[in-house]
Amino acid sequence: MKKIPIHLLNSQTYCEYQIYLEYVKGIKVKPTLEMNKGREIHNALEKEHKKKAKFKLSVMDAIKKSQKEKITLVGREIPVTGNYLYGFIDEIHLMPDQIVIIDDKPNSYPFFANKKQVFGYCLAFEEQFKTNFPLIACIRNRDSKKIVWKETFSENHKDIVFESVKRILRIINQNKKAEPTNKINKCKSCRFRNVCDIYKIRFSKRD
Repeated sequence: MKKIPIHLLNSQTYCEYQIYLEYVKGIKVKPTLEMNKGREIHNALEKEHKKKAKFKLSVMDAIKKSQKEKITLVGREIPVTGNYLYGFIDEIHLMPDQIVIIDDKPNSYPFFANKKQVFGYCLAFEEQFKTNFPLIACIRNRDSKKIVWKETFSENHKDIVFESVKRILRIINQNKKAEPTNKINKCKSCRFRNVCDIYKIRFSKRD
């Protein structure tokens, strides 16, 4: 695997064993109710955005227009492909002096796993479009539409992403053992819990 989906940065922080189950053992599971709800909300937001959109531009043309006319342009579900990562940015605000990259999440607390995922979008965007503008990473509450965290993307954040990418690739290539989470509450809400041998062992010990 040469490139990995950006959401695996989140999985690697949440529980690496998810990556092992899906990409090494090839286990497929149905989306959870929460995942289906999230997809429905994302689709509704995308539909609403398309109704309001006044322009249909490429990212580079939108950046140029924003610069020339000193305006802010907003796009949704923007595909990005970097050197190692690919995915879709939930929402992007192209401003004359900066670019804001937003990821919508159902929670109001910015967990590190969520932050790392947004850093991944920033890195892929920077690598693909070669922009020199500051990139602002944001997490927005999916329901309240409020920004719950934002931070300027930095070299330190790049290093964090690179380290995770290397670890993920080693797990997928079976050169590294995946470390399961030690937080049992994560197991209870995990979509792989019914097929996870670690989950079964842990809960059989508690019985």
